[in-house]
Amino acid sequence: MLGCRSCNHRARNIRLNTELAKKLPECLEYVVVHEMAHLLEASHNSRFIALMDHYAILAQSPGRAESVAVGACRMGEVKMKTYRKELWFETKNRREFRNITRSVEECLGESGVREGLLLCNAMHITASVFVNDDEPGLHQDFETWLERLAPEKPHSQYKHNGYEDNGDAHLKRTIMGREVVVAITDGKLDLGPWEQIFYGEFDGKRKKRVLVKIVGE
Repeated sequence: MLGCRSCNHRARNIRLNTELAKKLPECLEYVVVHEMAHLLEASHNSRFIALMDHYAILAQSPGRAESVAVGACRMGEVKMKTYRKELWFETKNRREFRNITRSVEECLGESGVREGLLLCNAMHITASVFVNDDEPGLHQDFETWLERLAPEKPHSQYKHNGYEDNGDAHLKRTIMGREVVVAITDGKLDLGPWEQIFYGEFDGKRKKRVLVKIVGE
């Protein structure tokens, strides 16, 4: 009986003979397969565990990990849900921070996913999505700090600016980041006590999109 190397969890439902057990922990293929089984064991999906037991024995040659994982899913033992939606925003100001947590939660409700992961990213290169506290003073600190690092004016300081005047917005977006990934637990966003999801606009006054992609069960 083997344990998960990342958390020492005993995989009760994966039983391998002694000789094979000595070899598989060194195989990337086995690590992938075992981690999949470990994640789903909590849901008591015995059929999936049994299938992973079978595939773990097969996954002994280099390059088999991906085909093993995909093969298991295609056999219908794992019924993963996927969801995609674009959220549209148009700010009144050139730079603005907007709390979009409620909108993202609505997407999660529509998806029907109870356990999984949620990706939320800006689809424009002068906007960001990030997680932080919903506190006005902090948002003003962000504005002051970003303007110090990449001031909007003079526009001539940026080689990017020619027909455009948003060189600073590209840099600010790079600093604040493109996306966030949030765990989904029991049908809810698994955020910390003060964590909220924000859309950061650095070249506003026009419509822009944010992508929400959800994968899970």
